Amino acid sequence: MTETIVSELDDDLVAVAASQTHEIWSGGWALDAHIERQKVNLRRAGSDILRYVGLLDETGLIASMKRYGLMVHVPGAGPLPAIGIGAVYTRKDARRKGGAAKLLNWLLDDARASGNVLALLYSEIGTSYYEKFGFVTLRSNEHSAVAVELPSTTSLSIRPAVPEDEPAMIAFHETSWDPTIVRIARTPAHLRYFRFRNTADQSWMLQRNGVDVGYVIAALHDGKRDDGFVPSERTLWVDEWAAPGMTIPDIFGAIRIIARSQAAERISAWLSPSHEHAPFVAKARHEPIAMACALNAPLSSIDPERTFFGSLDHF
Repeated sequence: MTETIVSELDDDLVAVAASQTHEIWSGGWALDAHIERQKVNLRRAGSDILRYVGLLDETGLIASMKRYGLMVHVPGAGPLPAIGIGAVYTRKDARRKGGAAKLLNWLLDDARASGNVLALLYSEIGTSYYEKFGFVTLRSNEHSAVAVELPSTTSLSIRPAVPEDEPAMIAFHETSWDPTIVRIARTPAHLRYFRFRNTADQSWMLQRNGVDVGYVIAALHDGKRDDGFVPSERTLWVDEWAAPGMTIPDIFGAIRIIARSQAAERISAWLSPSHEHAPFVAKARHEPIAMACALNAPLSSIDPERTFFGSLDHF
């Protein structure tokens, strides 16, 4: 049989791919709703941020995966293009024939040829399969704390963020990181889409003496996100914060205020190494496990201790 790689599936093939994955990734949605949700995501993101790629033969769609367009910060080189890989799937009757591997190898080669420096994915099947393609396992911890254990005082106040705060949020994000860390470089299009994709629709600006000094993106976890977290209590999920120059106790105190405003008993997050402080307790995630692969100079290898991708960037 003749196999063909399609670099961007049309609506009909997207519907086929969604039908094939409905059983495992629908989150309880009916088939028609699951297909429409995939199409809504594609329209909302645009092809520069999200598209399906696929492998076909005379029998139809054999394998498919999502290709995300990202920007990452590379130490000493600034923001550079990268790709994300999600929803890797092979049709049941075509498995164990190398279809997904062929498509994944093509996608990585195409990403290299297009000048992307890194490929990122979140594995739900362990790490050994993707290690064969050069992916390196990153720190993948989940952190939780009881809300009342966070500092009860803070010099910061909070206000609900509005769309006009977006440029300030991006600026705070980009200036808050250790410059030696490989991480997402936030853009307006990326921020808007991934907040939509991960239902991160609540955010607050942090203020000191009436001046904005940072932000927090956090909302009650509804248990329907695909980040592997199952809330056992009323839990505030913190996707990220950025507050350059502010102390951890001040930020934690502000997060406690947010938790109280949402009547949240616990606070959970995927904290970066620089944010891992008591009273948060870490445990390793069984899934999704973040993995990255270096594709092009100036990123020659992946250092797991100097590479981090958070829950807002999860796909």
